[in-house]
Amino acid sequence: MLAERKHTMHTIEEAKKWVDEHRDELIQNLREHSEVPDYLKAPGGRFEEVWCSGCWMNEKLRETGATEDEVHNIGFAHGQRSFFGNPYRWAVAYLNEFKQRGNIADHPGAELADKINSEHIQVNGDVMGIAVEDHC
Repeated sequence: MLAERKHTMHTIEEAKKWVDEHRDELIQNLREHSEVPDYLKAPGGRFEEVWCSGCWMNEKLRETGATEDEVHNIGFAHGQRSFFGNPYRWAVAYLNEFKQRGNIADHPGAELADKINSEHIQVNGDVMGIAVEDHC
């Protein structure tokens, strides 16, 4: 099955096209989702893109044969990475990595959060506009 997965690598353009075709339904599902806090449901907010790109990724992971546990864990890692990064880029990267390897290197949780913050600090020198040396 892994050899079969390698044939088609996905692109950001493909993800965005799928989202555009399903956006109304995806946004309605977001608004109705009881586990998503109201402040993340703001129309036009950044979380809409995280949600929509994650829905595309989850759909494609399932088509690839991922288990629900794998979809769940990869989805959480995608959400964490999307906090500081492009959600479409991470959705595509994780999907392609899963198709190539049968898993992804990142695992959601505190370790990934620390890794993301460290990478962000190395590139930007701050976290969310707050200089690190001001608070350490």
